Amino acid sequence: MSLPLVLKHALERVVLLPVRMRHRRSAKAKQRVRLDALATVRRTLGQADQLNAIGLRTVFNVGLYLLLLDDDLAQFTDDLVCAIGDRRRAFVAKHEAILLYEAGEDLPQLLGHDFRQAVTDLGASPEQFQRLNAASSDLNEFWREERQFLGEIRNALSAHREHDALAYVTALEQLKPLDVMRRAADLSGRMERLVNVLADIALLGH
Repeated sequence: MSLPLVLKHALERVVLLPVRMRHRRSAKAKQRVRLDALATVRRTLGQADQLNAIGLRTVFNVGLYLLLLDDDLAQFTDDLVCAIGDRRRAFVAKHEAILLYEAGEDLPQLLGHDFRQAVTDLGASPEQFQRLNAASSDLNEFWREERQFLGEIRNALSAHREHDALAYVTALEQLKPLDVMRRAADLSGRMERLVNVLADIALLGH
């Protein structure tokens, strides 16, 4: 590593240390809540599986998927905030982008016919269905709006489908990690709204 780059990284560590410390404190508290929720939903999903409670299992399966995805996104965000150097931030961002792309593609499928039938069988109210539809529309909107942006990163960088090495390097240099992180925060917020609806619907099975 060249001396100017060493100095730049050292300066980064000093200047960004307060920001990173604040983020770590906040992230640690959120992670505890997330891990508790993951443990509870996983345990309940296992119980529903043993009891062959198909409706509950379907709903809790989606809930666990959302929580696991949110945890992955949080881990990527932690890595981006704490990364030293442009190259490391770009490396983390391109892999977060592929997760966002795959999640955006998968979520509408998870919320398809079988899921809605399970919600109906559990006796969801019209108000709950209205909230569910709104949350689902939010996720569909994310996919429509961000599919092209995330797909370009996925195809050119994350999956190494760009065989032109110069084009690959150019795309990597143009990647803005904050743009990816902002989209991750957006999807996380949309998923949280859906999790809140699922929590209410899940109570119908108890």
